[in-house]
Order: sequence, then structure tokens, then C-alpha cells
Amino acid sequence: EIRVEPLDVAFQGYTYKSEIAFAVGRGRAPVVLVFPNYAGKKQFDVDQAVFLAQAGYVGVAVDLYQEIPEYTHADRNPGRSASDDEVRRHRSAGFGMMNRLLRKPVIFRGLMEATLAAARQHSAAHPQLAGAIGYCFGGVCVLECVRGRLDMQAVVSFHGVLQSRPKNIDEDPSFDDSIEAAPKGPYATWCRVLIENGNSDPLVPQESVITFKKEMDDNGIDWQFHDHARTPHGFALPPGVFSAAYNEAADRRSTLSMLQHFKETWPEFPQYTVTRNAAGTLLCPP
Repeated sequence: EIRVEPLDVAFQGYTYKSEIAFAVGRGRAPVVLVFPNYAGKKQFDVDQAVFLAQAGYVGVAVDLYQEIPEYTHADRNPGRSASDDEVRRHRSAGFGMMNRLLRKPVIFRGLMEATLAAARQHSAAHPQLAGAIGYCFGGVCVLECVRGRLDMQAVVSFHGVLQSRPKNIDEDPSFDDSIEAAPKGPYATWCRVLIENGNSDPLVPQESVITFKKEMDDNGIDWQFHDHARTPHGFALPPGVFSAAYNEAADRRSTLSMLQHFKETWPEFPQYTVTRNAAGTLLCPP
């Protein structure tokens, strides 16, 4: 039995509404945080936490955004019937929330660390072993965990951006791209990094890849970088998620790669076969 429970995370005067998924009666297992794309936590992220619980871990769908009237939870995943105005509101508010975190990495990292600490208090969660995955902006999140020395052993980025910079989606000449830099320090050199990248992703040009690899090498990180041929940004998000560009082959291969990454990192914990991932992709086709 897989159970999903609320995971409230109090941080700087606000309570964030994460959710934790676990197998009842299985014993304590490594925690895997699931960081969403720019839109914030939505049903797909909860579904992915459930998938991780089915596979043998404790999944946490992470809430990083404060809910405000201009951007409620219902605004995070516009449906096909959404009007142009609703889509514009979604994009403006979602990227605005993302950029607020990117401008203040100390707060950004602190919120992620608080979520990890809250997850570790759960009776199903292992008190020391943890990792993270992320999509798009969630890829930035997992790399910030490494840069900020969060106590994790493995992270995976799916079509994630590789550098932490505010994004000017409207090409506004007055856009504020300033960052309150975090103090420089050593990275989490014990953490294994896996990047699952679409080779046709316009958000990850070749110069970004070169910069990323040099950064990881300069800081002693064990990294892998998997490129998926002719694959766009958003390849691991199913059609029901706004801004998805689902690619079945890339989603299957990257999911299996993630599972192998975790299996190598925590070999003492059994991994259970799951037929389909959260996107509905068949992982073991006949």
C-alpha cells in the first residue's frame, strides 16, 4: 500500500504544503525530493513521488511557492481550455515565483534544506540517506542542493537548466537579473550528479553544457551527462502537464537511468519493479 500524506514545512513565517509518499510497513528508506518545473508543485509531482515510493524510496513532492491570490495552486497547470489571458497569467506568475528564489540563493537553499529536514522526521524516511530529482527549474534546484552542500548522496536533473539565473521570459529591457550571491564554499563532493538532457533543448546551449562540466570538475563532483538525440525541452512531462513536450523513448531511458543511479548509490535498499512511471510511460515494453 502506498500512502500520500501532507508534509508541512515551516520556513521564514510561511508553511509550505509539500506531500510525502511512502509504502506502508516497508521500513525506512532513502528520501527523494521531487522538485517541480517553473509552475510549482502540481499533481504530476505528487504522482512522481508515488512512483518513487512504489520503486522502494520515500518520495516528496516539494512545494517551493507561497500561494497568493495572483497565483493559487489551481493556476499552476492550465488546462487545454484555458484562455490566452489565463495562460499569460500562469506564465508571468510562475516565472515570477521562480525568479524570486533564483535572486536569493541563500533563502532558496534554506527552503530546500528545511524540506529535507522535515521529510527526515517522517517515520518512513531514512534519517541520513537522501537524494533529489527535478524537472526544468527543478534541475536548477538539484544543482543548488549540490552547490549548497545539502546532505544528499544522489541527484538527477530531467531537461533541467544548468545555471542559476533569473529568466527574462518577456525580454523586458527593465528586467531585474540581479542575484544576492550566496557565500562561496565547497560543494557536496559526496553527491553523485546525473543530467538527463534533450539535445535539442534551446534552454541548454552547448556553452551552458561546457560551463556546467567545468564547474563540476573544478569542484570535484562525480557527474554523468546523458544527451537524448533530437529531444526537446520538457521531454519527461506527460501531455496533461502544461508546457510538456513528451518524448516516450527519452522519458523511458531517462527514468531507467535514474533508477540505476539510485540503485548504485543505495545498494542495500531493494528496488521494486514498477511497470509505468508517473507519465504513464511503459518502462519494460514487451
